[in-house]
Amino acid sequence: MRRLPIGRINKLDRSKLDTLADNAFYARPNMETHADDAFIKKLTSLYDELIPQDAVILDIMSSHVSHLPKARIESYQRVDVHGMNKNELLANEARISTNGGAYVRNLNDDPSFLGLADTGTYDAVLCCCSVQYLEEAEAVFAEVGRILKPSGICVVSFTNRYFYQKALSGWIERGMKERARLVMDYFRGAGGFVDDEMEMRGEGTGAVAQLFSLGGVGGDPFVAIVARRNRSDLQIDAVSDMNNM
Repeated sequence: MRRLPIGRINKLDRSKLDTLADNAFYARPNMETHADDAFIKKLTSLYDELIPQDAVILDIMSSHVSHLPKARIESYQRVDVHGMNKNELLANEARISTNGGAYVRNLNDDPSFLGLADTGTYDAVLCCCSVQYLEEAEAVFAEVGRILKPSGICVVSFTNRYFYQKALSGWIERGMKERARLVMDYFRGAGGFVDDEMEMRGEGTGAVAQLFSLGGVGGDPFVAIVARRNRSDLQIDAVSDMNNM
């Protein structure tokens, strides 16, 4: 059964400049990374720190690369990947090395993992440089909570580089610090995550990092929100408005 969020942020502009179907936008494979080498190095180091050996991992809204530490790939039990382009997912080396699955689903059309992942399957769910495209992130994160094992982690990373036409207007109009708060509020709206263990990693919300990035000398600012699923079983909850968010 699909798990619903406990709340929905109602003070968020979820409109987009490009209203054409996502399937058409992502139809052509894009074998590029969407952040610079420094960002990727920081993300890989964070994954190395947080993800245990023998973990079962799902990388959502992914592509041909998951930025997991190459030296540890074979220590993971399985790396499954989800995204919008099958060819990109089939080329993902972490998936290939662990014989993982490749799942295509537009989460803006169907914000669930029903039929793709069973409840309590994953030790870690990852989302790199893609959260800004989710129109109902609270619903997706609620489903992430369902498919995570108790105490499993979700790592959502982002920078200030993205497809402008496909990002939420409410994302575009926020600065990096406000975006970090928004992602945390997505987890709170989803429910099922330990609020006092949620943390922001990286220096990307600082004024200096953002200023240098805009000036072209500081590289892509790095931010990651780390959330941990509740240790107890989750309940199927009804949706309510989050009027104060």
